[in-house]
Amino acid sequence: MGRAVTRTNRTRTRWPSWIYAEGQDPDYRFSLANERTFLAWIRTSLALLAAAIAIDVVDLDLSEYGRRTLVCTFITLGLVSAVLA
Repeated sequence: MGRAVTRTNRTRTRWPSWIYAEGQDPDYRFSLANERTFLAWIRTSLALLAAAIAIDVVDLDLSEYGRRTLVCTFITLGLVSAVLA
């Protein structure tokens, strides 16, 4: 089998060094988890906006007031979820 690769504590020279002289690099897993959460919110807001358009275009057996209320509700929820993302 292959040999195990070990990491050594190499000092990284990053620019500007006065900023990176202290502290640790953030864990990449948290950054990726935050990005996945953001994309899930954006996906949900797009789905809500697409549902509002579909309800407006498709001829459903709803009254005009009910259809407009439903469309406005979905649009509002879609915009709110995009802003909260």
